[in-house]
This record gives sequence, C-alpha cells and structure tokens, in this order.
Amino acid sequence: MRWRRLGLMLMWVVGLLVLGGRLAAAQQPSPDPPPDPRTYEIWIREALIAAQRGDLLGLESAADRLTATDAVQLADGTTVPVDNAWLAQAMDTPTPDTVEITARLQAILDTLARPRAAAPADAQQQLAELLSRPPFAEPERPDLDLSWLEQLLRPLLEWLEPLFRPATEVGQAASPLFNVIVTGVSLLLLLVVLVVLVRSLRRSTVSVARTAPDPDDPDARLTPAEAVSYAQSLAHAGDFRTAVRYMYLALLLRLDAANLLRYDRALTNYEYLEQLRDNPQLRTQITPIIQTFDRVWYGNEPLDAAGFQAYAQQVAALPSEGGRG
Repeated sequence: MRWRRLGLMLMWVVGLLVLGGRLAAAQQPSPDPPPDPRTYEIWIREALIAAQRGDLLGLESAADRLTATDAVQLADGTTVPVDNAWLAQAMDTPTPDTVEITARLQAILDTLARPRAAAPADAQQQLAELLSRPPFAEPERPDLDLSWLEQLLRPLLEWLEPLFRPATEVGQAASPLFNVIVTGVSLLLLLVVLVVLVRSLRRSTVSVARTAPDPDDPDARLTPAEAVSYAQSLAHAGDFRTAVRYMYLALLLRLDAANLLRYDRALTNYEYLEQLRDNPQLRTQITPIIQTFDRVWYGNEPLDAAGFQAYAQQVAALPSEGGRG
C-alpha cells in the first residue's frame, strides 16, 4: 500500500508539472509574423525621413523595428531574409552619421522600387539595342604604351654609359675631378627628366580620375540625350514608371553638365534642392518635377502615356541655365 501511494503521488506530481508546462507555453505570446514587402518599405521610408530631418529619436525608434526584423513575407507565403545589422551599428555611436544612413536607406528604397515584372518583348529588344551603343558598349582600350619613354631615355643612357665604365675600357684616363663633375651633372639631368615625367603622368592620371564617371553607377555615364532616349523607349514599351525616373535623371545630368548642381546617386532629392538654395528661381522650377517623380517612383502612383508626355515636356521646358541671364 505504501508503494502504491508513493507511485500515485509521483504520477500526480508529474501530471501537475506537465499541465503547468502546457499552460505556460499556451500563455506565451506567439512571435509576430514577418512584415509584407509594402509594410517593410513603409518602415524603411519612415527611417529615411527621420534621418533626412536629423530626428535621432524617430530614427532610433524606426531602427529598433528594422533591426528586429530578419525576414519579409511575400504574397505567396515564402519569406526572404533581410539584415539591417548595419543600422544598429550606425546608431550605436554618440553621434550617428545621418548622411551615410540616409544614403544607405535611399539605396534600399531604390532596390525595393525596382519593377519585378518582366518587360515586354519589344522593351527587351529596345533595351538590347540601347546597351549595344556607347557608353555601355565601349571598345577595349589598349594597355599603356611606354615605348616612347624607352626611346626618349635611350640616347641619354647611351651617353651616360661610358661615364660609368672604368678608364681602361674607355681607352683614356680622365681626371677624377672631371669624372665627378660629369657624373654629378648627368645624374642631375636624369633626376630632372624623371621628375618632369612623373609630374606629367600624375597630372594626366588626376585629369582622367576627375572626368571619369563613377564605375559603380552606370547611369552617371549616360548623357542627358541618351537618358531622354532611354526614357522615351521605356515609355513606348509601356513602362512609364521607369521612364519617369530616366527623364528625371536626364534633368539631373543636364544640370550637372551646366555646373548648377552635382549629380550623385547617393544624394536624396532634398539634398539636390539644398544644392540649389543659392538659385531660388531654378529651385522653384524643379520642385514640382521632383514631387511628381516622388509620387510615381516611390509612391507607385499610376501614370499613363499622356501624363508621361506632360512630365517630359515639363522637364524639357526647364532651361539648363536655371533662368540665369
């Protein structure tokens, strides 16, 4: 009887423990499901606005939500992993760099805004034709030919060679003072030639570096006319949203060529307007163009052929000199 009672008590205790564990598990809140792409884009946009305004409290709140998100759930139920650990590291400093944070958040928005649907066959053909022309298809440049340098230095080296031979090989004995003077003058001339060559090469390298486009931004290699042509091709194919982006890019490239602003894909539209703070007339003219671009590109506002042509005419009517006489 004693063992039976002990066994019944043990079973009763175990049953209570199991029941308590189940109740505790049932009371634990289930983890929140991953956000959908639209919600995730809204969170990114809220963080971007806070970073642009320098609102560190708002940015910290948005950053906490983004860093806690490790996946985005698509419409078909599949999840795509995301990693915003960089934002937590950027915020974990006494003075977060809001300019860098803004640039990276803008890049994420640009990536999310890319159209996912396949373009029509006609658009693919026009895109292939466009990419087959410069600046996308450029001939390979030959390696730097230094034969001219060798030809330039060869007479000097041949002239200096006897000076470094022993006197017995030259066939005559020269005075030590004469040898020292000639050797010193020769070395000085050689040093002057080398300095001139190095300075010339450095100037040409710096000039190429200043004029060369950003290799990480293929859009920077377009001319304004090419960007307009690309926009018209996309509009003809029915992709008005991307066509608006390239029409706006054509305007930025045109203003950059006129030295009215500096084009950089890392800059936001607000920063472009800040560059025009000393040109209020141009800033007033470009503001509605930027607002239309924001609504169509970031807000996914629908646009038809007539709306695109009106936008293109508005961009074309803007003078590249910004009203300066």
